[in-house]
Amino acid sequence: MKRILLILAGLVILAGCSTLHQGSREAAPQAETWAVIPFVNNTETPFAAERAEAITTALLYARGVQRVITMPLDPAGDSEALPDRGLKRREAGLAWAKKQNVRYAVAGTVTEWRYKVGLDGEPVAGMTLQLIDLNDGKVLWSGSAGKSGWSREAVSAVAQQVLEQLISTIALR
Repeated sequence: MKRILLILAGLVILAGCSTLHQGSREAAPQAETWAVIPFVNNTETPFAAERAEAITTALLYARGVQRVITMPLDPAGDSEALPDRGLKRREAGLAWAKKQNVRYAVAGTVTEWRYKVGLDGEPVAGMTLQLIDLNDGKVLWSGSAGKSGWSREAVSAVAQQVLEQLISTIALR
């Protein structure tokens, strides 16, 4: 009995290291073209949004989405993207995806991407994602997740786990 209680206590402790919240679960077809539009970076870490976009694109392919496109970078616009954290890039990405006749867009916000200050320097990542039907602007699915890792883990590995946790809850058909 003590062994079972110890195992349950350990699971409760581990569950406290990660959170996931999701909304609406309308299924989207895997065969459609999806666009990963520029994410908003609400962190102090430069290029966290671009890193999250790249991971999201790879995970969508791994999940079975057959065609995923990303907006090409505009070198002239990069200097403007920093002050607004990517809000202008997100709007430009939505417009670009509509011009490409893409039906679904994945939008995201990086809410945390850092190492905690302290003895262990634990990596922490937090994200929100939305799946948007570009035909009518309806949000088909949304989710938010965060995770704190162990001191020997990379923050990008923790971010990948967070994004994988989120993307695995998108209903596909």
